[in-house]
Parts: sequence; C-alpha cells; structure tokens
Amino acid sequence: MSDSATKHDEDVPVLIVGGSVVGLSMALFLAWHGIPALLVERHTTTSIHARAGGFNARTMELFRQVGIESAIFAQETPPEHLGEMGLRVESLTGKVLDATEATAHQRASIINPFASPTRTAMIGQDKLEPIVRMRATAAGSDIRFGTELVHFEQQVGGITALIRDRATGQESRIHAHYLVAADGNRSAIRQQLGIGSYGYGILGQWVSILFQMDLSEVLQGRKVTLCFVNNATVDGILGQSGASRDRWALFANLKPRPGERLDAPSEAYCLDLVRAAIGIADQPVKIVSTLSWEIASRVAERYQQNRVFLVGDAAHVMTTMGAFGANTGIADAHNLAWKLARVLKKQAHEHLLFTYGQERQPAADLAVSVSTGLYAYRLPHHEQREAIARSAQEMLMRVRKSPDAPQPTAFSVISGYRYRSAAVSHENGDDVIFENEPSGRPGTRAPHVWLRHNGEQRSILDLYGRNFVLLTGPNGQCWLEMFAKVASRLGLSMDLYRIGDDQPYSDGEGSFLASYGISDSGAVLVRPDGFLAWRAQNAATLPVGSDDIFTGLSRLLGYVPHH
Repeated sequence: MSDSATKHDEDVPVLIVGGSVVGLSMALFLAWHGIPALLVERHTTTSIHARAGGFNARTMELFRQVGIESAIFAQETPPEHLGEMGLRVESLTGKVLDATEATAHQRASIINPFASPTRTAMIGQDKLEPIVRMRATAAGSDIRFGTELVHFEQQVGGITALIRDRATGQESRIHAHYLVAADGNRSAIRQQLGIGSYGYGILGQWVSILFQMDLSEVLQGRKVTLCFVNNATVDGILGQSGASRDRWALFANLKPRPGERLDAPSEAYCLDLVRAAIGIADQPVKIVSTLSWEIASRVAERYQQNRVFLVGDAAHVMTTMGAFGANTGIADAHNLAWKLARVLKKQAHEHLLFTYGQERQPAADLAVSVSTGLYAYRLPHHEQREAIARSAQEMLMRVRKSPDAPQPTAFSVISGYRYRSAAVSHENGDDVIFENEPSGRPGTRAPHVWLRHNGEQRSILDLYGRNFVLLTGPNGQCWLEMFAKVASRLGLSMDLYRIGDDQPYSDGEGSFLASYGISDSGAVLVRPDGFLAWRAQNAATLPVGSDDIFTGLSRLLGYVPHH
C-alpha cells in the first residue's frame, strides 16, 4: 500500500466545494469530459428560491453540448404564463416610467437563427439545479449534499481536505489533484487564500419576499412576469413566482429605517414594501418566506492559487440587473473543465491552467461593469447612484481600454467577450477585447452557422465539444493532412472537417467562410469550449513545414516551446 493511500480515505481528481448551479455545472462538465469529480455542499437540498430566473442562449449552448438542453426546456415556465417583462413602473397600479427595456426583453427570449441554434430558457434556479445535479451524478460525479469542507491544505502533489457529513458527524480525508471553490460570494476558501477583490463593493442590502395574493383584479387581465418598481418607498423588481397565479416575489433594496435591521427586516417592513410595489395601501398580503442578502459589485484579484480555482460568485459578484451572474459563473466552469480534463489526462501541460484566470477575469470585468451600470440606472432613488455609475465606468475601462472603443451591448456580455491568453493564437495588431457581433477572430466564441449533414440541418456548434476541431474550406485539404500529423505527434484527439458541397458537412449558403473570415483554402482551429484558438485566412499563409504548426499547437496546450 502506498504511503498516500494510508493517509487518505479517498483519492479524487477534483474536489468541488459548493453545490449551487455553478458547482453542479462544474461537476457535470468535468464528468462529461471523463473526469468524475467529488462535490460537497453543506445544505441538504438545492435552492428553493428561484434566484436566477433566466439562462441566456450562450449558457444554453453549453448545456446543449452536454445533452441537457431539452430537459431544461421541458421544465421552463410555459410561454403562455409569461407576460410583460422589463417595464419600469411607479407601482403595479401606477404609471409606466419606461417601456423600452420591455421590448428588449421580449427580443432576447426569441430564438435568433443567425446568432445561436438555441435560445434563453425561462427557468428558475430552483428548477434548473435538480436537472444539472441528476445529470452530473448519472455522468459519474459523486455529489454529496449535507456535507461540508472542514479544512484543506495545498501540498506539492495536490490538496488534502477533511470533509464532514453534517447529519452523522462522520469525517473523511480526501486527496484531490485540484480544488474548485464554488462556495459563493462569501467564499471561505478565497478568504483562507487571502485573495482580495476590486470594484465598488457592497451596493446595498436586499430582501427577497415570496408572497401570496390574488392580483387579478389589480391587473385587469394584464400579465406581468417581471417589472422594475421605483417610488419613494420601494426600489426593486416585482415578478410572478412559478406557475401559480397568486404566487409573487418582490426583490427590494432595503433603505435604513429607524428601529429596523437591514439584514433581518421585520414582517411589517416587508408588508410595507409589497404594498408600495403594488400601489394599494391596505391590500391583504400573505408573506410566505423572506431571504435577505447583500448585493455587491466586485471581482477577485486572481482566480487561481496553485491548485485551487475560484468559480462563480467566489470569483465575481454582480447585481441581479442584466441577469448575468449565474450565466457568467457557468461559463467559468465550462472554461475550466476542459482545461482540467486535458491536464489530468496528460494531454496538456499544467501551464494551460494559468489561462483560466487570464481569460475569465476580463469577461467578469465586462459583466460586472454592465450590471453595475444598469443597477445605477434602475435605482434612481439610490443615495450613492453617481458613485456607483462612476465605478461601473472604471470597471469597464479595464476591458474597453480606449474611450473610442464601442460601448458593450447585452451580446458583448453574453457571447461577445474575447479571450487573450497563451491558449489563443492572436492575429497581429488586433487588441479588441469584446465584440458586438460575431467576427470569427481568434479568442472569440466560434460563430453559429447552419450546415447540412445526412439531409438534416445541424448547427456547426454541435461539432464542438470534447476535442479540438479543425475546420477548413473546400480547398483546405493541406491543412487537414498537416494537423492530423501534428495531433498524432502530440497524442491529441482532434476532429477534422472540410466544409463544402461535396463533403459530409455542407454549407449551402456559403455562410461558413463568411462568418469565420476565411477563404475556401483557409482553416480555423476551435477549442473544446467552442472558442477559436487559431485562424489562417488562406493556404498562402501555410508554413513551410508542420513544425510551425507543432510549435503553435504545443503553445496552445501550455507546453512552453524549447528554444
């Protein structure tokens, strides 16, 4: 028996701490890449509060990749239950302050055949988490709720951790190669590592109030799924909670009141907020449950310390505005999962893991800045409004670099952020950090185009997943031969496709070449996470031999080339 086996009860490749939607997604993505993880979560069940209520098209592309897209759509709120979204009103019965955001919301939920093969899913976190948990378990990850991390330490060869079953008190010693901290905005792991953060910090104390009341008379046939409420008593978001017509939720910014604790507002205070949001003073209301939390705007100074990685709220905290928080965290998990899998399978050097923070931190800067800016706009009565708007601009300048650069849109935050790291082969003189429409540039999400395969329509995104993928135009045969040789030299599984009329994957509209910015003799290399790693616009850029390709690909995998 080896020395390490005597010291540990269990040996796992990756230990994930935290079983909210981001930790569960991490366990699913890793298992899908053939790395079964151990996840521990101190709570006994998944969340009962909806928290996040919509998962954007990019997140759904990630879930589509691992085969749970249809299971999620089957559980979402049916369209006939959805009503107006994104209105700004004085109260539910008061005047409308702004309806432009409502139309933007409506547009966002429609499938855009050019942008994505999928669409936003209108599903609460309370319904999504059990689906992800079940699939992660089925794929081989070991998920233990009611189990907490007692302590951990890093050593040269890995992590040793002590975990405890909270019901029985039973403790186990775990040895893991890597530790992923998905333990939320107050992350004890981040604190233990002494990792600081930057950004505005705490923006306010909020309360989520689930309440029951029949509003049919007040609404007079109108359907409201979500609206922003701004008046002298309440600044917040009011929406329907679940399929039942009389269940509602109010998320409200708590303002200091004599004799009130903002971290535990009284029932009387909560009733006042609900009545002010509806606009009727003496309305009978039954409060079902309340949950207080602090809303903040910040990003961790670093995402990795040796063998520990921060994901989700442990790495970045943003406001509920824009609904970017959980989506950004799921994208963290997706980025980290393929890299951990490659390194653990000895198909990449551990230097590849440094690119996780290099890539994901600027994506968080972008999401946090836009979300914070929306917060200042939607809370006109906030006493710190100017300072919050200024902080949002400062955060944005971290990624926007120059004042002439375009302003980000929702597309930039959801799908248009761009990775700059050693895992991307950049083109000269190109320092754009986000884009407002897909470009096919290295470092960006590979654009969706429809292809024909065996007489059926398929998205090009469905070719991306476990392996690197090389795509060439109809005259790109030379690239396929060269990459096939290099991949076998590196022991790397790679999928190779020529897209053309006489090929298994054809592109009748010619949109593949246009979307990816290459000629019919060009080629692109796409990473397992669906991001472009490299592009050659045509065969004239073909290097003399495959050594250049070998060196380039080695660099993308974290192997530092020998000089």
